[in-house]
Amino acid sequence: MNTDKTNAPAMYFWGTPNNYAVKPSPTCNLSKMPSFSIFRRPITNKHPYQVVNLIDVFNYIISDYAKDRTNELRTIKDDRYRRQYKADKFDYCTFSGIFSVRTDKAIIQHSGLLCLDFDHLNDVEAVFEALKEDTYFETLLLFRSPSGDGLKWVISFHDSYFRYGKDGESYGDYQVRFFAGLYNYIFNHYDVEVDRSCRNLSRACFLPHDPAAYLNPSLL
Repeated sequence: MNTDKTNAPAMYFWGTPNNYAVKPSPTCNLSKMPSFSIFRRPITNKHPYQVVNLIDVFNYIISDYAKDRTNELRTIKDDRYRRQYKADKFDYCTFSGIFSVRTDKAIIQHSGLLCLDFDHLNDVEAVFEALKEDTYFETLLLFRSPSGDGLKWVISFHDSYFRYGKDGESYGDYQVRFFAGLYNYIFNHYDVEVDRSCRNLSRACFLPHDPAAYLNPSLL
């Protein structure tokens, strides 16, 4: 696994930073950007391929790399087959950190990021716009789920950890406490529920094709 976090171009299976559609500005310090692991499909593969950042994943999502499999998934009506297809055909990442193996105990470095998963929304676009403009939590990355009826919302709790974390508390322990409050906040403000599994450190997030995904401009 390549864990190089310098500005040198990394070789990813969907391209290189040199040919990204959206590139960081000359003043962007990539070495200070939170990093996390990306994994090749299927979900049974527990060993990471590369260390990436939010710009990398955004370019993955808006590119055509996962377009065909995303379109195919959305034509499948059988729930069981759809779940299996997604598990077999979609690459995924662990937004909360860098792992040697995808299990909570094998975390190498926490990213300070948390990805919230919203499933089976009645109005995906309305929730998308509301989350993007949330005044309490800054949206870093936001995209539609592989199925098309949900959202993935990536935020940071880095500052919150240093402000409210207890002495000796790990990022992982704080993440569980932070998620509990965040769950209530989202339900009360947006009347939608978050998948409770998102509090897990090694939570896998499948990466679809979404040309209308949102990346916070401040990251560039």
